This record gives sequence, C-alpha cells and structure tokens, in this order.
Amino acid sequence: MRFTLLLLLLGAVARAQVPLDTAGRIITCETRDTAFGAFMPPRASIVDGSADITTTFDLIFAESVPEEARNSMQFAADIWGSYLQSNVPVRVEVDWRDEDDDRLLASAGPATFYRGFVGGVNRSTWYPVALAEAIQGDTLNSPDDADIFVVVNSTANWNYSTDGRVPRNRIDLATVFLHELGHGLGFLSSIDSTTDTTVTIGLDGLFVIYDLFLETPPGRSLVDAAEFENPSPELLAAVIDRLDFAGESAMAKNGGELVPLFAPETFDVGSSVSHLDEQAYRTGTQNALMTPSLAAGEAIHDPGPVTLGILYDLGWPLRFDLTSTSEVYAGQLGIYPNPAAGSFRLSLAEVHTPTVAILYGPDGREAFRQDISGQYGEARVSVDKLPPGLYTLFVPDGDRAFSGRVVVR
Repeated sequence: MRFTLLLLLLGAVARAQVPLDTAGRIITCETRDTAFGAFMPPRASIVDGSADITTTFDLIFAESVPEEARNSMQFAADIWGSYLQSNVPVRVEVDWRDEDDDRLLASAGPATFYRGFVGGVNRSTWYPVALAEAIQGDTLNSPDDADIFVVVNSTANWNYSTDGRVPRNRIDLATVFLHELGHGLGFLSSIDSTTDTTVTIGLDGLFVIYDLFLETPPGRSLVDAAEFENPSPELLAAVIDRLDFAGESAMAKNGGELVPLFAPETFDVGSSVSHLDEQAYRTGTQNALMTPSLAAGEAIHDPGPVTLGILYDLGWPLRFDLTSTSEVYAGQLGIYPNPAAGSFRLSLAEVHTPTVAILYGPDGREAFRQDISGQYGEARVSVDKLPPGLYTLFVPDGDRAFSGRVVVR
C-alpha cells in the first residue's frame, strides 16, 4: 500500500492567477510491513475537545465520501488547525473514488502556487496558495476555489476510528489525511525527472519555497546554479545520495542536526525529496508522519516537532514556541495598527510579566527583539528597520507565552 501525493501545479504570479503549463504527477510511497499498536496520540486538547482551532479547514466533500470517512478527515484537519495560524480558511476539495490500484491510498497537493505577494521572502519563489494566504493574511484566489485537492482511494482497507486503535490489517484514514494535508500545506519539492539520467528543479523556471532549504553534503544547495546545472546528471546524483532539509527551525527540533530526507538510490518521482527519511524517523516515533510509508495498524495523530519546524521555516505562522515548552496562546495579543509602518502598539492587558517582544521573519529566523520589561498596559514596538513582510510576534510570560502576526508595510 502506498501514500500518494498529486502535485497539481497550477500557479499564480504576483496578484493575478497565471496557470503553469506543468502536468500533474502522482507520487507514491510503499508500505512494507505491519506495525500493530504503533500510536502517536494527538495533543490532549484535541482528544478532550478543548483545542483552540486557529486555522479553519473547510472540507468540501464529493457525494461519494462516506459520513464516517468525513468525520475522520475533519479530525485530521482540526489537528493541523490547532497548530497553524491563518486568517484565511484553507479550502480542501476531497474526492473518494476507486483508483484501480490497491497500492494507492490517497493523492493530494496544492491547487495553485503564488509569488510576489505581500510578505513573501522572494518575489521569484513559488508558494502553495494556503501558505501564501497565511503569510499575506488575505485571500489570493477566489473564495470558491480550492487551496488543496485530495483524492482518497475508496477501495483501501480503511480504519475510520480516531482513537488510535487500528486493526493490524487496516490503514488509519486520519493518519493518511493528516499526511496528505501536510503536502498540500507546503511539504513538497518541485524536483522532477526529465530523462533516466537527469532531474530538474523548479516550476516554470522558478523554485518552490521548500526547494530553497535542500542541501547535499558538504552543504551544497540544490538551487545554487554554481553547484548544479539544472537539469543535469549531477543534480540527479545529489538527490539519490544524502539529502537534507537545512531550515533553522527544523534543525532546532532535530537536536541541532540537518534533517535527512527520503533519497532512495533510484529516484522516485515526487516521493523522493518530499518526505522525511524512513530510517531516521522510524515507525512509532514522534516524527514519523511525513515519512514515505505507513504501516497497517499504525496511527500517527500529530505532525511531530520536525515537520512543524519545516513548515515554520517555509513561513507558516505556528502556535508553538521553537525555543521552550511554554504553552502558547495564539492570536491573543492586541496589535495596533496592523499592518504597521515604523512601529505598532502592543497591548499587554493579558501579559502578567512582560520581558521581551520577539519578531520572527517568514523564514523562521529571529528578525528583531525589544525589551518591554517594566511596561504595563501597552508597549510600543519599533519595526522601522525591518523589511516589509509578515512576522510572527512572540511574547514570553513566565511559564506561558503569547504569539500573534504582524504585517510590516
């Protein structure tokens, strides 16, 4: 049985949608064994229903999707929604059909890509639409258009329960849907094969944001034209050797080490590079969700810290603190005006012991910090030296913390 990711590469440029003349391609991952009883539970707040869903996922189901399957998928979407922070709902169109292949479980991918929007790190870099909208804080495509497409194989031997008890001969639908949404949110590369001996990287001549973090030893970036001709046999050799994700936040959640990606000796179109390495993140461990294979009897109901770190590096505003285990309260900071130019006023009504305000850029790196200790009621935070874009604001408060989003004009 296999995971599948369908990259639907219809793009948009600047603030007007422009289709990319790129064919979709199916990406498959094979299940090799059974892992009965392997379960990574969701956060307790998901189980007891107290989770604050900070990003809404609107699941648009085809009539063929069974009701019990819908409940399982919504459960998975709510897990993502409890971590991500976006003012724009993520619209997911879900189809349920016989894929004529019992190895295939599901397919998914971004419906469109954008570049040149407010807050993007580089105007020449493609972003999946859901991520681009989260960064800009506003809708880019039509409200009726999908952000993510998911197709589920109706003939797979599905487990619909969400309690983690998966029979040894069944595949957990919530886990598969959680995995596929991860790809649609941005966990994917543009690398594709051109011939049996070459691969290419980029869509319509430009890189996807995920591509910018890809490295092969010794620290050679796959998007560096001085290192790799594109397309080329040398690029293929790099993606079938040792390949890593070099994002700062993902590495912080990986013990400070580069994050190994799936790079089999034979290039597997789409599956290679767009997954975590199975040997490094084994079945039953906390970071196993985005590996290329899912075992029967296995349930993973949390993205895991490394995957969350990767999404943060891509620019996703997240409601988790990368430097501590404090409980983070998302979206509860009063920020005026927002968007801000020069400075903004920060309401401290909910903050008991203010110490510092930290701004993280779309690349996940700290961009600025300001001492706010001893201030009560309100603080003024300067942003006059920051380039325009969307920033994540983080304010520690003893054993808890607050976060919010600020657009700098």
